Amino acid sequence: MNEMSQLRILSTVIYLALIFISSIVSVLGSIGIISFLTRKSIDVKEEIVKNKNVGIALVLVSFIWAIGRMCIETVRPIMNAWYSGYASGFTFKTILFFSLGFLGSLLVALISGTLIIFLSMRILMVLTRDVDEWLEIKQGNTAVALVISATIFVVGMFFESIISYIVIHMFGF
Repeated sequence: MNEMSQLRILSTVIYLALIFISSIVSVLGSIGIISFLTRKSIDVKEEIVKNKNVGIALVLVSFIWAIGRMCIETVRPIMNAWYSGYASGFTFKTILFFSLGFLGSLLVALISGTLIIFLSMRILMVLTRDVDEWLEIKQGNTAVALVISATIFVVGMFFESIISYIVIHMFGF
């Protein structure tokens, strides 16, 4: 195998690892957001596994999807920069720059994604003051869960490209 194909294989392995890390961050971050928003009154794992609460599952899926999309959209420009610039030959300095850029952009995506989802949930809850959404979902009201999930999906779709744009310009990718 020539050196260029070895670099491409290494780059692909790195890309897959970054996607895997982004997925783990999305899942853990989403469970943390729901726990924070419900003031720890809902045990997400128990509601989904033991109580088979479809509403909580729908909301968790929407959070995972939105944060995951935001994380993936930040990884994509980094990998494009890696393929176009660094994969042809790299030094310790380029690997360090790449690693710091990845960690920084993932942190930006996680923090901004969490903040955006939190603010959109707060706005939704202000607009529907007479409804305790989390109590309704905990009691099995799937319709409320669908509204929250749709809100999170739409917010995620709007903000994933914005976060990617911020990361590209913040980290110079």
